[in-house]
Amino acid sequence: MAAGYRLPLPALLLPLTCAALAPRTLTGRSGRSAGPRARLPRPEPPPLPRWLQPRSLVSPAEKQRACLLPPDEGPCRALVPRWYYDRYTQSCQEFTYGGCHGNANNFLTLDDCEKSCWTIKKVPKLCRMEADGGPCRSHLRRYAFNLSSMMCEEFIYGGCYGNGNNFRDLQACADHCLPEKTGPSLCYSPKDEGLCSSSVPRYYYDTKTKSCKQFRYTGCGGNANNFVTETDCYNVCRKGKIVSILSVTHR
Repeated sequence: MAAGYRLPLPALLLPLTCAALAPRTLTGRSGRSAGPRARLPRPEPPPLPRWLQPRSLVSPAEKQRACLLPPDEGPCRALVPRWYYDRYTQSCQEFTYGGCHGNANNFLTLDDCEKSCWTIKKVPKLCRMEADGGPCRSHLRRYAFNLSSMMCEEFIYGGCYGNGNNFRDLQACADHCLPEKTGPSLCYSPKDEGLCSSSVPRYYYDTKTKSCKQFRYTGCGGNANNFVTETDCYNVCRKGKIVSILSVTHR
């Protein structure tokens, strides 16, 4: 290179630029190369909440419980058309979903709603009302049909006003409100006292009155519509287990 000749500025900067762009390696305290930096594995996404899982993953019992939930628009402000099952009108209705949270009583289409909730048993309009103790201060034990649990439950009635979902005893509530349930064929057998001469108190299911009645069993013969206790008779033939699973709720 001739004396006094200067390299142009880009030629001087080229080695520095190449050094800056060269891949760096990690070195330990000994100065040895540690190789390229290892990549951390991506964390797994959190599982979907139960109410957002595909309907095929939800059991029939959970579907039925979902259908009895009140409609919930959620806290967000989107305007998403959805469908929910209205337990009071016992039909699928359209509502506007906010787009987040809410609950499982939320279906994309009317068809989805009806396919999921058609198994909900129909009950009389009076039995869909919520138990109402009224404004008075008596302490009367009464029974009302709970549409969420599909059972007759005890509540405390004040003695005035309220509504028609108010029965003096458990049997009256069950007779009026419990959905029709088909019991085993044995429950449709006629009363049969048998062929012997004993007199044993037993119970049979009377399909005309839809109630269990006492009769005298002679001790042999007869048929399977024959129960030792009234509770056993109801448990088998009404499938409501009216007495044994009564839920007591004071309001």
